[in-house]
Parts: sequence; structure tokens; C-alpha cells
Amino acid sequence: MLMILRGRTSKTGLAILGCCLASVAWAAATLAAVRLPIAGLALFDSIRLSAWLLFAVALVTLRAGDGSGLGRLYLFGALAFCVAAIANDGHLLFLDSTVPGFYTSQLLVRIGFGVIGLLTIENLWRNTEPQRRWHVWPLCLALGGLFAYELFLFADAFITRGRVDRGLGLGRAIVATFMAPLLALAMARNREWRIDIHISRQVVFHTATLLASGCFLLAVAIVGMVLRKFGGDWGLVLQLAMLFGSIVVLATVLSSGSLRRRLKFLISRNFFTHRYDYRIEWLKFIELVSDASQTEELQVRIIRALAEFVDSPAGVLWSLSRGIGYHPTAMWRLPAPREAKLSPEDPFIAGFRDGSWIQERSSDATDEAWPFASQNAWLAVPLSYRREVVGFVILDCTNHSVTLDWEAFDLLRAAGRQAASYLAEEGSTKELADSELLNEYSKRFAFVVHDIKNLASQLGLVVSNAKRYIDDPNFQHDMLQTIEGAVARMNHLLSQLKAGAASGTPRLADAGTIVAGVAAALAHGPVIIETRTDDEDCVVAIDPERLRSAVTHLTQNAIDASRPGDSVVISTRRHQTQLVIDIIDRGPGMDDAFIRDELFLPFRSTKSGGYGIGAFQTRELIRMSGGDLQVISERGTGTTMRILLPLIPEREPAAASAVT
Repeated sequence: MLMILRGRTSKTGLAILGCCLASVAWAAATLAAVRLPIAGLALFDSIRLSAWLLFAVALVTLRAGDGSGLGRLYLFGALAFCVAAIANDGHLLFLDSTVPGFYTSQLLVRIGFGVIGLLTIENLWRNTEPQRRWHVWPLCLALGGLFAYELFLFADAFITRGRVDRGLGLGRAIVATFMAPLLALAMARNREWRIDIHISRQVVFHTATLLASGCFLLAVAIVGMVLRKFGGDWGLVLQLAMLFGSIVVLATVLSSGSLRRRLKFLISRNFFTHRYDYRIEWLKFIELVSDASQTEELQVRIIRALAEFVDSPAGVLWSLSRGIGYHPTAMWRLPAPREAKLSPEDPFIAGFRDGSWIQERSSDATDEAWPFASQNAWLAVPLSYRREVVGFVILDCTNHSVTLDWEAFDLLRAAGRQAASYLAEEGSTKELADSELLNEYSKRFAFVVHDIKNLASQLGLVVSNAKRYIDDPNFQHDMLQTIEGAVARMNHLLSQLKAGAASGTPRLADAGTIVAGVAAALAHGPVIIETRTDDEDCVVAIDPERLRSAVTHLTQNAIDASRPGDSVVISTRRHQTQLVIDIIDRGPGMDDAFIRDELFLPFRSTKSGGYGIGAFQTRELIRMSGGDLQVISERGTGTTMRILLPLIPEREPAAASAVT
């Protein structure tokens, strides 16, 4: 009974719930009748009959529209009768509980229940408008049968001096069983009787399945007994064949997805206020669409999620592309369609009305109306985002008849808008990823340009000194090494620009060797380059070209900040687990505000013709290797640029040979 009690809270619904609970209590007492005295069973019986009688009287009073006068007198009279009946049974229970039958007063009370109940049902039927009797006839039949059987049963018992016929007594359970579907039908036809009790649709579905299976097996058992009794020598064989065949049929029916969907649809349409359990349906939709762990793409998951609302077996998603129009981008359980596209100005797109309208293909639709769809196309669900149809889903028709109502259209419309937001988010994510790739490429290109500038400075220095030292063999040797190093670095920069600055496996670099090479390359200028390197092994996990680029840039800046004849010191030392490289100059220095706000700001330079990314690039290269760049400077005293890199504590022989 509780499966049908779902909807808005009402007094009528609460009254029916009370009557059902009273019937349940009476049924439980009947099962325990072996240990319960007959007077106790009579008490539960009076409570049950009183509940149904008062419910019927209340309906008569409400439908007659008479809240005073005879209607109120009728209601109070019925209430007084019920109280007296319950009090009489309670009194007799405590008076003598060993009497094997009913007292005369109890029999008369139950006959009274039957008479008053039938009169009440007759008044209910007469006071109902003819056009409304379709709603109440199941209730009248159920309660009328109940009271008529009570009158017949206890009139017979009164004639036999209080002895209730055992067979007739068992018939009360059969009457109660037949009442249940009639009451369920009455409540399905009278929505205002329902009360707000949540019953899981899955529980209802499985319960209905079990009941149907039980009834089927019971019928099979009865037929089998008949076959065995009247089948002669073949009776047992026929019974076994019937039993095995019924099990096969039942298993086939229960495993059929189509029949299960039809049963769910039948239950939702007839026994629930709403066709969908919106909470469950929405949670399933969100879980399916947002589950990125599945192998299917987002667009395919959207088709599946929309199809499950209406049991569609397949579908196609069309997406809007700028400059192309709408074209199929995802298919579910369908072959890839032929090359097709649809203009945004097409009348079919206008039929969506900015995404607020779902189009259903009629049975007599021509190919001109849906020229892009398959023969089984059924529904077109728009995917609207900010009042723009960014796509739509064409769903195929189901294998069974599904009637679409306002609930189905509202749910599909809301789900389509949510799906469109997912598609828009995915598109924005892809655009952002492309933008980040372009930004990364631009950053790498800027770094390469800056490194080329440094190489040009070195080569320019070689060219300027060549006029004076071109005949010097030592200068020629150094010039050749500088040019070879510049070519190697430019090739390395080109490979970085192509593959990315962070590509490849980490390499090891010998800081002492790199510092000595940088000092030698910059030693032919007007500024003296001094190196101070510990004798200890100074190996760090950094790409050698990165470290060379960082030291070269910082040393070149120190040279630019120094006067001719000054010295720039490059020192390398170990400090605990770190390698410390200091580039020290005696230039004008920098204040804290400049270091904090402008030094590492990209594309800002105080040099004429500078790019403003050297310091930023150097710090980024050092940080990508797990280190850091510190600035120690003071106006008028000079600057120390300190590179901190984690040392490699121990190296295997193979790793040692890989040090550059």
C-alpha cells in the first residue's frame, strides 16, 4: 500500500495511511491467533473496521458539502458507534478471555459495521457527481465488498449462535487481498489523496517484479497439479515439462531489458505523481557526463546520458563550428554519417527557438524536413549555452512505445543545457591549453632571441678585437673556439625551440668547467675576469647549456655595469648541500625597490636596445633545476648575483662519465 502513497501531503492521504496500518495490525494479530485469545483478535478487528468506516463517513460528509446539521450528526453518530464497539471488545477481553466464540454483543456490533458501512458507501456513490464516479468506483467496490462480507459472515455466525465458520473466516483475508489493488487504483485516480512518503522506485520495481513472478509461478503450480491429477500416465512428465518451461520463460522475461523498461514506465505512470525521480535521474546524468575515467569522449557520454531518459538505443551529436556550421562530431551505436553540414540559418535550427524547444519527428515526416537524419531519427534535443544553440543531439526511436509528456521534455531541455555547459567548458579548456602552448612557445622564442643577442655580443667582441690581434696565433685559436662554441649553442637553442625547454632527461654539469669556459670566452674585453673555484667536485643536476647561459648572462651584465679596468669575480664553492656561484662586480649597484619591483619583470629593461628578459630568463632556468637566484646589491658598492643549485652527493661511474 505504501508504494502508492506518494505526492502532496493531505488529510485524506493520512487517513488512508491510518486505515492501512490498522489493517496491518489486524493481519498480524490474525497470524498470532494461536496464542491470542479470540477477544483480543476481536479488538483488533473492531479497530480496523472502525478506521475504514470513519474514513468512508468522512468522505461522504466532505463530498456532500455538509459540514453541519445532518452531516455532522452522521459523523458523530458513526464515531460514537465505533468507540462503543472498541470499548465493548476491550471490556470483554478483560472480563473473560477463555470464551471460545464471540459474544452476542460482538456479533451485533459487527453486523452493525456491515449495515452502516454499506449505507455509507451507497451515500458516497449517490453524492458523487456522475462525471466524478470514475474516480471513486474502485474505492466503493473495495469498501463495499469489505462491509458486505462482514455482514454476511457475522449474520451467519449469529444464526449459528456465535460460531464463525472456519472457511468463511479465512475468506476475510481473500477480501483484504482484493481490496489492495482497488484501493491502489482509487488513489492513482485521486491525486489529492496522496501523502508525501518517499518510496524508492527501485524498491517498487523489484517488489512488483517479485509479485508478478510469484503469481506466475503460483499459476504454473496450479496448472501443474491439474495436469498431474488428470494427465494419467503422462501427468508427472507434463508437470515437469511445465515447470521447466515456466522457469525458462520467467528467466527470459526477467533478463529482457525492453520488458524491464516497459514495466518501469508502467509503474511510474500509474503509481507515482511524477514520471521521473528527478534526484536519481539528475545524479545519474551528472555522474555519467562528468566521469572522465571512462574511455568514451565527453560528446559520446552526453549522447548516452540523454538517451537514457527516453530509452533511446542510439544517437548522433552535431556541433557548431565557426565558419562551417553544424556537423556530426560524435556517434553512439551508429555508423559515422556521410559528410554533412547544416547552416545556422537552416529552418531546422530555427525550430529550436534559441534552445527552448525540443523537436519530435512525426511519423509522416518527409526526408526534406530532416534531410541529415537516419530513418530511425526520433528526437532532436538542443544543446543551448547562453541562448545560443552550440549543438544538438539526434536520438533514434525506441524499440517500444514511449509517450513523451511535459516531464520528459523539461528533463531533456534542462539536461541539454547542462550538457552544453560541459561542452563549452571543454572547448574553453582546449583553447586555454592551446593558448598556453602558444605562450610557452613565445616565451621560448624570446629566450632564444635573448641568447642569440648574447652570442652576437660575443662575436662582435671577437670582430672588434680581430683588427688588433688577428695575427696573434693565440687570438686565432681563441677566436676559433669562440665561433665553434657559438655555433654549438645556436644549434642547441634551435633544438630547444623545437622540443621545449623542459624536454629530455636531466643531465649533470661540472660547474667549475663551465665557469672557466665562460671566463675564457669573455676575457678579451676591457674588464678583467677573475675566477675562484674550489678544488672540490662541483657537479649539479642541470643542463650544461642552461648553466652556461645563466653564468654568461650574469657575467655580461656585470661587465656592462663595470668601468674599463675593473674586475669581475666569478667564484664557485660548496656550502653544505648546495653549490654557490657568485658573480661579483663593483658597479653602481641597485636599491631594494628596483630589485623587488623591476629587475625580474619581463620585457622591462634599463639598457638601450635591451630586451628586458635576461634576468627573468636566468632565474627561470635556475629554478627549473631546483635552484634559486639571489641578488645582493647596494647603491655605490656593487652587486653580487648568487646562483644556488643542489649538489649531487654521490655519483655512479656511469653517471660521472656523463658530466659535461
